[in-house]
Amino acid sequence: MTSAVIALVLLTGSPEQTGLPLSDPLNWWLYMMGTSSAGLLPGTLPLTGSDFPGPGSEIHGSLAGPEGSIRERSFPGGLMDLEGITLDISGTAAGEVLTLDGETETRCGATAGLYVNILPNLYLHEQLSLWTGSDEMPPDYFSPFHQGMEKGRHLYVDLGYLRWSNGTVAAGFGRIPQRWGPGRFTQLLLSDNGPPLDMLKFDLSLWDIIGFTGLTATVDSDSGTYLAAHRLDIFPTGNLRIGLSEAILFKSSGLEFAYMNPVVPWYPVQWNERDDDNAFMAVDASWKPIEGLEGYCELLIDDIQYENEGDRPNKLGLTAGVSAYLSPVSLGTVLEYTRIDRYVYSQRRPCNYYLHHGEIIGSGLGPDADRVTMSMGTAAAWPLLAEVTLDHTRHGEGTVQEGWPDSASTGGKFPSGTVEHSTGAGVHLGWYPLSELEVHGMASNRWFRNMDNIHGQSGTRFDAALELIYHW
Repeated sequence: MTSAVIALVLLTGSPEQTGLPLSDPLNWWLYMMGTSSAGLLPGTLPLTGSDFPGPGSEIHGSLAGPEGSIRERSFPGGLMDLEGITLDISGTAAGEVLTLDGETETRCGATAGLYVNILPNLYLHEQLSLWTGSDEMPPDYFSPFHQGMEKGRHLYVDLGYLRWSNGTVAAGFGRIPQRWGPGRFTQLLLSDNGPPLDMLKFDLSLWDIIGFTGLTATVDSDSGTYLAAHRLDIFPTGNLRIGLSEAILFKSSGLEFAYMNPVVPWYPVQWNERDDDNAFMAVDASWKPIEGLEGYCELLIDDIQYENEGDRPNKLGLTAGVSAYLSPVSLGTVLEYTRIDRYVYSQRRPCNYYLHHGEIIGSGLGPDADRVTMSMGTAAAWPLLAEVTLDHTRHGEGTVQEGWPDSASTGGKFPSGTVEHSTGAGVHLGWYPLSELEVHGMASNRWFRNMDNIHGQSGTRFDAALELIYHW
């Protein structure tokens, strides 16, 4: 079975192909299944809105264990055929009890999803979430897109879009989730740190060696702020994928057709024709020398001083990692390092900060920080999954909101100012007794030095949670 699982799990464009939700803890195992296969996962995840997994994307194995649950989570609930129109209504219910730094909290929520296959190549996909919590927060692993964080306002449209595809060319319109790049714990250009953007999106796949994605999205319609991004994935060989990306965040009184043009490089357009928009370039790659071992990296270029007359610093981000999976014992591990320079995601004009609903569109780690993360998991005792994660983070005093001041110059230490050090250790147990039911237990502890960037201040924080999720 060389391609059955990947086809059923990752493809979208038919009722059984809606993609794995970003919040689902099985996403870690989706990456592990990719590591254990002969091919490579594509550069954009989740593949909601993308009808081709990319050349060589084959996952080996049976449908038992995590592979089967990934498939089940990617299927809608029950299909109804109404005079040629395929209709699916599905959802989840979640309840959680947790302790946060000594305080006990309770949370619960529900989602409702609608899928309508209007025509053979045209479908509608929508999801709403409703939740409540004693600490005004939703359950973990519930929905990654919840906003409505004002007290009592916890009904939110997570996603909703129309999409047409013929397998080679696809177009989508609406609120579509996106995550670009191979990072397991963070992505630098487009991540799921913030909620999905309302966008126009275009996809193209050619000759099993090229995949292209272009989008134009509104970031803040009230202020006329937009984001345009495009990405080219190239598969030179079956075990190597190279991704080239570009994004522009800009303020405009209307749509900027120069940036909506997906096939021209935007950096010279911004430099010569526009006034100080926030431009990014990125390159990422995944390489699989042997089955069960994968290396990956992503380089983000926010600003590079190739003509540095004012002694200005570069603004770069880097993620590099290695993933290994031993199929005979169902054991996977990931080691990843991320560094983000000070002033990355910032800009001279506050309207061009790289934020959506106050959240960084790129990495949630934020600027002026670095982090090393190690994670190890096993499915040997299926239907029980176990994962242990260790990380250490250094965070300086820089933030996105500090902008790009005239005083910024090369030199100085990284991270800057009084550096907060935090070390975390956590364990997650997931139990899947039924196809509709899953139970999660989580416990973590974090140790701080120079907490909140205050010299000499230390502290610890212990969190634990028990959560039940029911799918219908």
